[in-house]
Amino acid sequence: MHPAVPASALRRADLDWLRVLAFGLLIFYHAGMAWSGWSWHVTSPDSLDGLREAMRFLNRWRMPLIFLVSGAAIMLALGDRTPAAFVRDRLKRLALPLAFGMAVIVPPQVYLERLYRGQVTGSFLQWLPHAFDGVYPQGNLSWHHLWFVAYVLVLTLVLLPVFLWARSPSGRAAVAKSGRIAARFGLQWTMVLPLAASTLWLAPISWNINGLVGDWHGLVSYGALLLYGAFIFGSSDMLASLERQRFFSLAVGILAYACLYVGYFAGTVRPTIPPEARPIFALLSAVNVMAWLFGIIGFAHRHLTRRPAFLAEATEAVYPFYLIHQTVTVVAVYWLLKMGAPPVAGFIMAVVATFAGTWLIYAGLVRPWPWLRPLFGMKAAVSGERRSLPRRAAGL
Repeated sequence: MHPAVPASALRRADLDWLRVLAFGLLIFYHAGMAWSGWSWHVTSPDSLDGLREAMRFLNRWRMPLIFLVSGAAIMLALGDRTPAAFVRDRLKRLALPLAFGMAVIVPPQVYLERLYRGQVTGSFLQWLPHAFDGVYPQGNLSWHHLWFVAYVLVLTLVLLPVFLWARSPSGRAAVAKSGRIAARFGLQWTMVLPLAASTLWLAPISWNINGLVGDWHGLVSYGALLLYGAFIFGSSDMLASLERQRFFSLAVGILAYACLYVGYFAGTVRPTIPPEARPIFALLSAVNVMAWLFGIIGFAHRHLTRRPAFLAEATEAVYPFYLIHQTVTVVAVYWLLKMGAPPVAGFIMAVVATFAGTWLIYAGLVRPWPWLRPLFGMKAAVSGERRSLPRRAAGL
């Protein structure tokens, strides 16, 4: 048992469902990037406007949802561990897969990007000695889609004093009391304000998006979302309130996104927000994000309460799937574009190939081998041993 967390929270079906579904969306999203009209690692000259608009909608809340769920998972992973033990676990679960991913998983993506753009010739093995020459995009060393792991690692360590306080008796009491007050008076909507302030004041001066250093807006907004996740899933009153207000949150999200779309997005590939319009844009963006998050959590808390047999396996597979999937996507899209696949068929085949290829790598190479599992953020124990141990979240 973990005295720092209520026993009922240790196996939350809704949280596991949200984790699986949120990361599952990434496969569809990244598979569609080549045909979105936005620049990506391998980009088709043909674009699907409908696909881009669907991705634009998802883009307003998909990463915030992942960070919010990760904040809840961090509290579960913290449990009753000492700070030193928790830090060691985070380095093992996050820093080790990040380093391995940058050394092994990401280089094929960079190589195929260079090959597709005519920047290199020759085989992957011929290019491999140059995989760590310089920093991407001018050079080749990159974390690509693994930026999320770096952010969660850094933000977890920076915010660790807050998480440690939140698991203490006084912290749990404060979270419970704050949740009751927020649920009674609707004060959860004040969570909009830090996100809006970050969009308004920090986004214009952030110059290294997803690059950690210089991404002030990303660090502040994602850090806030980690704390929001810990707070929301640490308060039964807050969860009950979001469940009651799920249709209202959904309506606010639809209205906010409609305003954003009509006012800023319609008819554009990448909108340009003029300085005079930024305050309204920042507020609308923050309201849109939190409304969709509140609605999604509310519906999940209401309906995703069962734990079918596959959910435990899917929850364990999420992190390795995330680490592997984009390399499989880039390989699939590269060959689909080289073969001249039509956009709609190409997108569908990229999705299928990504799911199938990632599963084959995970089930055939990663899951069965104890020495490989830690490199993908998994415990080295085999399934039978693992089920006899207390369940802890992976922090993602």
